[in-house]
Amino acid sequence: VWGARRAVLNDLSPAATFIAANYNVPFDVGAFRTAAHALLDQVDAELGWMYETKHPDGRVGRIDYTVWSEVFQCSACSGEVVFTEEALDDDTKRVRESFPCPHCNTALTRKRLSRIHDTALDPVTHETIRTLRRRPVHIEYTVGEDTFTKVPDADDLAVIQRAASLPPPAGLPSEKIPYMHMTHERANLASLGVTHLHHFFLPRAQHALARMWQKADAHPDARMRLMLRFLVEQAIWGMSVMNRYQPIMHGEPGGSQVNRQQSGVYYVASQISEVSPRYNLLNRVDRLVRAFKKMPSVDGNVIVTTGTCAALPVPDASIDYIFTDPPFGENIYYADLNFLVESFHRVTTDATPEAIVDKAKKKTLLDYQELMTAAFR
Repeated sequence: VWGARRAVLNDLSPAATFIAANYNVPFDVGAFRTAAHALLDQVDAELGWMYETKHPDGRVGRIDYTVWSEVFQCSACSGEVVFTEEALDDDTKRVRESFPCPHCNTALTRKRLSRIHDTALDPVTHETIRTLRRRPVHIEYTVGEDTFTKVPDADDLAVIQRAASLPPPAGLPSEKIPYMHMTHERANLASLGVTHLHHFFLPRAQHALARMWQKADAHPDARMRLMLRFLVEQAIWGMSVMNRYQPIMHGEPGGSQVNRQQSGVYYVASQISEVSPRYNLLNRVDRLVRAFKKMPSVDGNVIVTTGTCAALPVPDASIDYIFTDPPFGENIYYADLNFLVESFHRVTTDATPEAIVDKAKKKTLLDYQELMTAAFR
């Protein structure tokens, strides 16, 4: 007679075990739904002005997302080229391989464009930084049940500037990004203006994420605090400058701009979607509620541990079977990729025992072999 499956879940990453714990530690699903909606309502009440725009008839619209385009320099005439305006085909919703310069009509490709950097004073580090030149070019917003689009006007630009002029939000991670393969070798984030954690976010996203994390931490119930963090952390990558703008043809399914980041890398595209917190998270709340109502957690069936498989706190002869998800050499750099989310928790992976081939951490194939052998043993 089969009984309950009692599992020991282990991972080296605090981010992974935080996810595992929230899937397996019981909580009040109805209370979570109420708390999650309250969190989004509170953030709307405090920061909603950042995501408002005026409809032509004077009504106030709620912004779902703002498209930002990188601004390049033409190799022929040195004129500014707003990438989305010139390269995006309005009919196919695809980036054209070649397009004319708006100033000199020279046929341009990505290789014939040069990046433009702006110099500014970082209000967090108080140091001079170089950032990519970007321009907001498109807004999608809702009024009531209807969705509209517009080109940002003077009022929209004023709101963006007002948000950028606010003091940096308290609690947002702002540490310097340590030297890692995924941030300094696979990608050169410094050339994209990202040297510290807060550089991953535009000003509105900085304030929204910091405020949502604070609201989650302020909930009086300990278990609900964890579930609210679990909710908010799912918006971290999707509210960053790594959230690519991927225009959808009319009628094509999957038209959301939520969590469009490229998986497995730190990649900043030339077109990004800056989404509002409600647009990113509201449907996710409903999906979590539906999932946990159908398959509620059961107390006492799971133990979650954080650490290396080479030293599991499990007695001998106590396991019926083992399911492993082994790392594959230098294919996926888990510790590097988890660093952004873990920085919000203030607990990051100890990568010393990570089984990986990693030049940045000076780990060779032999190191990988020895670490894998120790884990399987």
